[in-house]
Amino acid sequence: MAVDTNRSCPPIPIWIELSKAQEQVERGSSRPTLTSGSSDTDYTIITATSSIRTSLSLRDKREIIQQYEQRPEKTPDIASEMEKWYAMTDRYGFLNTQQTEADSILLKEKEIERAEKWAAMSHRILIDGETAYTFSYSSKLRRRVYKGIPDCWRRDVWYYLVTDGLRSAKEDYAYKKSYQELLLKESPHERQIDLDIPRTLRDHIMFKQRYGSGQRALFNVLRAFSNYDEEVGYCQGMTNIVATILMYCDEERAFLMLRRMFLRDKLHDLYIPGFPTLMESFFIQDNLLKRYRPRLYHHLNELGLSSDIYATRWYITLFTGGVVQYHTLLRIWDIYFLCGYDIFFFVVIALLKEYEGRLLSSDLDQCMETLGSAMSVSDDDVFIKNVQRLYERRSQVVKTLRKAYQEAH
Repeated sequence: MAVDTNRSCPPIPIWIELSKAQEQVERGSSRPTLTSGSSDTDYTIITATSSIRTSLSLRDKREIIQQYEQRPEKTPDIASEMEKWYAMTDRYGFLNTQQTEADSILLKEKEIERAEKWAAMSHRILIDGETAYTFSYSSKLRRRVYKGIPDCWRRDVWYYLVTDGLRSAKEDYAYKKSYQELLLKESPHERQIDLDIPRTLRDHIMFKQRYGSGQRALFNVLRAFSNYDEEVGYCQGMTNIVATILMYCDEERAFLMLRRMFLRDKLHDLYIPGFPTLMESFFIQDNLLKRYRPRLYHHLNELGLSSDIYATRWYITLFTGGVVQYHTLLRIWDIYFLCGYDIFFFVVIALLKEYEGRLLSSDLDQCMETLGSAMSVSDDDVFIKNVQRLYERRSQVVKTLRKAYQEAH
């Protein structure tokens, strides 16, 4: 394996590639071009006995598939509209950014410097004729993941981590053919997927156009996965997860990433009817909160706010459902791919610690508003260090609590 000296960063992120391609192919449409203002999913309706299934006629299925497969007709207005969107996006592709030009320049300089360090410790290899990147799994790698993976390296580093250092990558590549086969099958979840897609990341340029390339990719991956794991099928919350992956990966890689996440972290049990892993997560979170933030635990308990009331969205979307600011989410996902699902418990504790003062002085309605909104942390670096400290010192506690829960159930 040789060091890849030709790469410090890809030319542009995947969401820009897709959006630019969309602009070229879809220069307008006589159909609606912007997603509706429908409200986001209400995750509080999920209970231990819930399952999400929808039924629709064969005609409805064909109409849904046709909407995603056909190309929009040409009209000249959308190209100029998309140019306006590009001008208003931040570095991640979200609209209405508040980032200043000075902040942007500093971030770019820091990102380039860090990307070059990652390039120096990467090795380019071929797996079944396709390029992948491997890294020496060391304390240096862990340290740099906790500091934040450069955006241009996230696709390859996330995949390296979730495949256990590419050990399972060869098996994944064999599923590429399966992905195309799964797309040919009908799914009983197509209508619900179609209903949820317009609600997903509506302020991101990649998913803003109805039936655009981003929404088509999202629909395809979710539909294929619902055929791959028929017991899970589709659950609300998965759209945000797949959309986040698609910002960095093409359709096939996104499907492989999702499949690998389900295998490594047993996410199957997070989404099957009854949501057993979700219920287990509530038990672990409540006990961790009681142990490490007792004042806050008792305050929320007195208000009748157990974790199942406010944290469903956090776990069911793996924090992608507008729980935190996007730049914070990416830092959380960096360490999730490094450490696995259990890191989320300590993300929760660190996040609640950040808001403890406000929550302790709040009544029920105020607490619900705070916990149901996008929560900002004052400093991503400090926040991630707090999560790391908790995880490294207390991860064994999670294993003990999980064992206790499983023995009781």
